[in-house]
Amino acid sequence: MASPSMIPSPRTTLIPFISNEEAAAMAYPPNALPGARDVETFYGTMRVYEWGPADGDKVLFVHGDATPSLVFSKIAQGLVDAGYRVMLFDLWGRGYSDTPLGCRHDVRLFASQMLLALTSSPLSWCGNGSKFSIVGFSLGGPISLAFTGAFPTLVKSMVLLGPAGLLRNLPEGYDDPFMLQPDLAPTPEALREKVREVLGVAPSGPALNIRRDQKQSIPSVKGPSRVEQSFDMAGVLQWQFDHNEGHAHAFQDTVRYGPLWKREDLWTKVCDIIAGRSRPESALHNSKLLVFFGQDDGVVIGNETAEDILKLLPAAHLQVEFLPGGHGFPYPNSDKITQTILSTWGTKLSVL
Repeated sequence: MASPSMIPSPRTTLIPFISNEEAAAMAYPPNALPGARDVETFYGTMRVYEWGPADGDKVLFVHGDATPSLVFSKIAQGLVDAGYRVMLFDLWGRGYSDTPLGCRHDVRLFASQMLLALTSSPLSWCGNGSKFSIVGFSLGGPISLAFTGAFPTLVKSMVLLGPAGLLRNLPEGYDDPFMLQPDLAPTPEALREKVREVLGVAPSGPALNIRRDQKQSIPSVKGPSRVEQSFDMAGVLQWQFDHNEGHAHAFQDTVRYGPLWKREDLWTKVCDIIAGRSRPESALHNSKLLVFFGQDDGVVIGNETAEDILKLLPAAHLQVEFLPGGHGFPYPNSDKITQTILSTWGTKLSVL
């Protein structure tokens, strides 16, 4: 028997077996954000959200290794209110995206997923001279840098939130032998337990009335017209661990092969463009990089990373902002981040 090519997401393993009311009450409901679509690819099916004025300047968001795209929901809506068109997607093995098997969960896999998301749009994000901005968080930072290094003429501006790639040390638990050499784990359950410890989630979250004998058709994922709801990010992490059956594998394999540290190569290539040392045809040429850090972040230590960025990028081309909180700082600071981005881009936020 051939090995499976992917582990399906909760879109097919959970949603058809619970009531619409239970689905709507979950930490990550299937219709959480506007403009949802499920995109079939050769790696599996991925969840994409896109909304905002069709003629607005475009912004692509790339999230981190743990929290799915909901972490950007408030920032994205703030940019839409200012006239931007936004796109968010769940990385493989996160949220409502499947988990590919038979391939490494490395920067190549995730940077190519960005292209799959972009080309799924009814609008042109890449052709006819189109350009867009990127907002990347944590792991999404080096993924965005890799993409930009490969396609520098597509990207006009970059904002990074607690970006990885230059970590001097792996976060606590990431260097555990089971995470880096999963074959050492005596059982799949032992490896899953180690991932649970690293993520800091409980063995299980709120129970759902899952009726395997009463499968329903997968409902439409049509969501709201705008983001009004607030989400509990800790609850989202727990839901993802409980119900995305591929998440433990995707997270562990990303820790093993992903661009979390020692990726000065990815940073240098883009910093050279921003500093005006290469690729004059890129809109990023001779521009400025905006980077946010959490004041108490123990994963991406802001002072260290800022110091290391400055080894690659002159201070005149770097804007650094520190905000309250740990590594999860983006969501509770969404309004401040949005205001700073708009100010940097020279856009005023409309009052609704």
